[in-house]
Amino acid sequence: MPFLNVSGATIYFESKGQGSHILLIHAGIADSRMWYHEFHSLAQQFQVTRFDLPGFGQSSFTGGSFSYTMIINELLDHLKIKQTYIFAASFGGKVALDFVLENPKRCLRLALESSTIGEWDFSEELQQYDEKEEHLLALNQYEQAADLNYHTWVLRDRDPKYFNSNIKKLILDMQMTAFTKPEPLSPIEEIQMAQPLSTKLDQLTCPVLIIIGDHDVDDFQKISAFLHQKITHAEKVIIPNAAHLANLECPELVEQLVTDFFSTLNNY
Repeated sequence: MPFLNVSGATIYFESKGQGSHILLIHAGIADSRMWYHEFHSLAQQFQVTRFDLPGFGQSSFTGGSFSYTMIINELLDHLKIKQTYIFAASFGGKVALDFVLENPKRCLRLALESSTIGEWDFSEELQQYDEKEEHLLALNQYEQAADLNYHTWVLRDRDPKYFNSNIKKLILDMQMTAFTKPEPLSPIEEIQMAQPLSTKLDQLTCPVLIIIGDHDVDDFQKISAFLHQKITHAEKVIIPNAAHLANLECPELVEQLVTDFFSTLNNY
């Protein structure tokens, strides 16, 4: 299996297919396994790379100070990719936005699924969720914390008997992998952008596709509307009957959306 050493971390990645390049960046409640369908399907038309962010999946934690942007740049350099399309979800969306703002010529088009932007006045629902998750993790109750994330972000208010059990198993597996990963021996710190991300969105020059599930958390509905308003060349698509990770619930629909978006020739 391919790994890349960068910023003191061993980063897992895999690449498949030929043609224009797509980089897949996973969500914070997931790892590169969330892209199983997209990785194999999109590789029929594109060269596709998925990877685990530091501390997720098969990637180790970094050492000391690190930058997600630097990690992505080194990964693309390693693959000899000068320009890429990017499809990113949730926390991965923030990682992608930071990267594109710092490397505008390297991203041709950006697709965001339920993206966060970091700084946001989150609702009481998410503040309570965050406190509960921290409490469970402090008690080493990893299975309960994983289940909390599944119910908060994926199942939502829907009846589990009508929900795909394979999605639940995948989410729980990805969460348990992250929660039980050995902690780094020394403190780590992400190098942040000088300006808040939310104040720089109007500087994005590439076309952006914003994807949001109609059952997603209300905060992320508002963030998607904010992104749509602030980004000049943005279009927004609402996925029916889907929550935070719409690609897992509606893989064919989301795949068609991003395929059409990345296949469009005109850039601004």
